Amino acid sequence: MTATKKIAGLALLAAFGFVATTAGDAGAQNRIQGRIAVVQPETAPNAMMWHRYRDLARERTGGAVELQVFAGGQLGGEKEMAEGMRLGSIQGADITLAALSSWVPEGQIFDLPFIFRDVGHVERVVNGPIGERYKAFYRAQNFEVPAFFTYGARHLISRQPVLTVAEVRGKQMRVIQSPLHINIWRTLGANPSPIPITETYNALSTGVVDMMDITKGVYESLKLFEAAPNLTETGHIWAVGAISFSRQFWTRLSPEQQRIMTATGIEMASYINKLHMDLEAQAMVRVGQRGAKEHKIDQAPWRAALQPVLQAEAAKFGGMEKILEIANAP
Repeated sequence: MTATKKIAGLALLAAFGFVATTAGDAGAQNRIQGRIAVVQPETAPNAMMWHRYRDLARERTGGAVELQVFAGGQLGGEKEMAEGMRLGSIQGADITLAALSSWVPEGQIFDLPFIFRDVGHVERVVNGPIGERYKAFYRAQNFEVPAFFTYGARHLISRQPVLTVAEVRGKQMRVIQSPLHINIWRTLGANPSPIPITETYNALSTGVVDMMDITKGVYESLKLFEAAPNLTETGHIWAVGAISFSRQFWTRLSPEQQRIMTATGIEMASYINKLHMDLEAQAMVRVGQRGAKEHKIDQAPWRAALQPVLQAEAAKFGGMEKILEIANAP
């Protein structure tokens, strides 16, 4: 083999996260490397979680599994991350179930309104027997999911206070590009407009839209409180994500390594959930100091108003009993 061909071959292997070896690196022949894609910056909870996962995986496998974390969207956005995992060019990522819905529509059941009560309920459902069943849908599409986690609850933010369902009617509402989310707000009487997240600050500032929904952490990080100083604590959807790996990467692990990586993934899900909840509490203190107002409400009228959405979506997920199994889980 020529030197040029050898270098090209090694570069290809490195690009796909395969084994890198050198004569002086003891044990390198058995090392499995994986590139981890993170959209958020190094300081975000998601990147912090992956750095911890990397360190624990290295320690618990005796250096046999080496994760390399690429934060700040270096490997692309969520769509590119998902496609990269399916192809095997990216070995792992944290990603929203909404972004994976093109391949695993069954997972959108966790995006339905008011099926989760709080973060503890989310954790018990998605990483319990129910979540275990749904992992099979992701596995069939080349995603191995050791654990699910939550980015937090989505709340309504607005230019002027919106405290009741009646006050939603006729308002211009920014929504994510999802038929489910469009249906939710149309059912409540708003006029939904799909707008990219990067354009929401200007849309709110100029009055193109009156309101949108978002998690508390992003409310602060995108400075949306400057344009929409009112946050109504609706908590209507808990944004669920997956700690996921490419099946090509996962099947190269030994059964013991898979066990270690799964157990560590479950541990990391609890870790990132706590990071997100702590971040949200701190964020609301800071935005409150800058003029934002947090409004507590009775969720019951909102739940009642969105029952037609659950009825309309139920058939997609195997019937209302599947939804109630999650909503009524202890």
